[in-house]
Amino acid sequence: MSVNRLGMAAALSLLFAASLDAQTIRIGYINSQEVLAQYPPAQDALDRLRDAETGWTNELQLLRSDLDQAIAEFRQQQGTMTPEALQARDGELTARARAIEARQGQIQEESQQLQDELVRPIMDQISAVIEEIRVEGNYAIILDAGAPVQVILAADESLNLTQEVLTKLEEKGAPGGGR
Repeated sequence: MSVNRLGMAAALSLLFAASLDAQTIRIGYINSQEVLAQYPPAQDALDRLRDAETGWTNELQLLRSDLDQAIAEFRQQQGTMTPEALQARDGELTARARAIEARQGQIQEESQQLQDELVRPIMDQISAVIEEIRVEGNYAIILDAGAPVQVILAADESLNLTQEVLTKLEEKGAPGGGR
């Protein structure tokens, strides 16, 4: 009986291997870092983003430096201040620290918004071109050789096995269902 199973497994393996030889799967790759480095609109957008981030970084450093200086002055003068003046000055410094934190949050939002405005359209454009090349060249998958971990940038939707995996997981793991 195990010989029949072994023979059947061998026959199925041969059929599977033959069917793989009959179909050719085209796989391509790109180096996204090189594309970004050599695509002028991408460089312009990244330069503008870097310039804005440099300005924001300088602004925050100046605000923090001013606060640090005010705190140092407060520490030097606190021995000669009245309790009311101490409390008022402490409140002022606390308010300045909170204002800096609030500005930092605003800057993060502004940075994300600027990145969305400048970089996202370019990345969408690059992705559309990659997809166009994939379709025209009959590529099943296009990988990114410039990523730290190779990433699929575009793929034939028929190769997306997500729903099949979810269905099988649901069948095997559904409470009260499955077997």
